[in-house]
Amino acid sequence: MSNSIGIYCTNNHVYPVPDGLIYANLTVAGELADTLADLGADVTFFAPAGSQTRAKLVTFDMEPFDSPAVHSRYPDKDASYRYEDVMLAKIFNFARENNLSLLHTHCRPFSIVNQAASHPQLPVLATVHDPLTAPAYKILPLYNQFSNLHWSSLSLVQRWPYPDLSWAGNVGNGVDPDFWTFSPAAGKYLLFVGRLTAEKGVDLAVQIAIKTGLPLKIAGSVYDVDQEFFVTKVKPFLNNQIEYLGPVPRRDLPALYGGALALLAPIRWPEPFGLVFVEALVCGTPVIAANLGSAAEVIVEGQTGFIVEPENPDQLAAAVKKAAAINRQTCRDHVLKNFTLLQMAKNYLSVYEKIINHRF
Repeated sequence: MSNSIGIYCTNNHVYPVPDGLIYANLTVAGELADTLADLGADVTFFAPAGSQTRAKLVTFDMEPFDSPAVHSRYPDKDASYRYEDVMLAKIFNFARENNLSLLHTHCRPFSIVNQAASHPQLPVLATVHDPLTAPAYKILPLYNQFSNLHWSSLSLVQRWPYPDLSWAGNVGNGVDPDFWTFSPAAGKYLLFVGRLTAEKGVDLAVQIAIKTGLPLKIAGSVYDVDQEFFVTKVKPFLNNQIEYLGPVPRRDLPALYGGALALLAPIRWPEPFGLVFVEALVCGTPVIAANLGSAAEVIVEGQTGFIVEPENPDQLAAAVKKAAAINRQTCRDHVLKNFTLLQMAKNYLSVYEKIINHRF
C-alpha cells in the first residue's frame, strides 16, 4: 500500500491565496500538495471551503475565517487561531479514521505540538516558516520526547537556536518556473516586494532609491500593526520616483519582478527562507539582501546578487551600481537547479519516507 499524506496550513483563507494577500506558508503548502498529486502521490489537502487543489480536498464544511459571516461571529483577537485549532482537531480524527501515513503541517509550531503529542500513532512533520528566535520557542526541545513529532527547516541557519530539535529534513521552498517567466534584459527600476514592516526593511529600500536616484516600486500589504511605521517611514517619501503599488495580484508579479534592475531585501530579521528572493531570481532579477538569516543560502554572492552588511546604506547603494552586470540567465538557472516545486516535492517525499520507515 502506498503512503497517504495529509497537508495542512490554515483555514483562515482559501487556497489559492486571494489577490492582495501575502501568505507564503499557504502558497507553499498548497503548491506542494498540487505537485505531489501531479507526481501520483496519495495526498489530501485540508483547507476551507472554496479552496481549489489537484490533491484530494477535505474542508469539513468549514468556511474560511476571513469570510465576513465567520469573522463577525467570532470577533475576539485570537479567534482565528482557535478556528485553526478546530480544524486541526478534525484533521487528527480524520487521520485516525482514514489511516493517514503522515501529516505535514505548515502552521505555527504551537498550533501543532500538543495535538501531535496526543496522537502518538500518527507521524507528524512540521515545517517551520518563522525564525525560532522568540523566547517562547525555548520550550520546543521538550517535545523531542514525543517520537512521532518531527521538524523541517527551510534553511540550515533557521535551526541555529535549537540544533538539537528533532529535525528530519531541510527543504527550501520551490517555485513554478512556468509561472515565473524569464526576462533577459535588465530593468530600469528597483523593486521591493513583501510586507511593509520594519523587519523587512522597506524604509531602507526607500533610502537607497533616494541615494541612487533610481525609481523604486514597492509592492505589498500594510497590516494594522504596521500603519504607524508606514505613515512615518514610507508614505512621506512617495512621489513620482518612489511608487507604492499596494498589494499586487500574483498574476502580475512575474512582469513586475522581470522588469526590475534588482530586488532590494534590506532585511532586519533572520529571514527563514525568503520566497521573494527565489521569485525574483527565477524571473532573472538579481537580489541585494542584508546578510541575515537565509540570504547566504539562497543568493550566490556576485553571481545571483549581492549580500551586504545589515543597516549599511553605502554597501546597498554600491551593490545597486553593480546589479546590471549580473547575468540574468545565471539567476534563473540557480533556481532551476535548486528551488523548483518539483525539487521541493521530491525532497519532501524523501523526508516522508525516512520518517514513516523510521530511518534516523
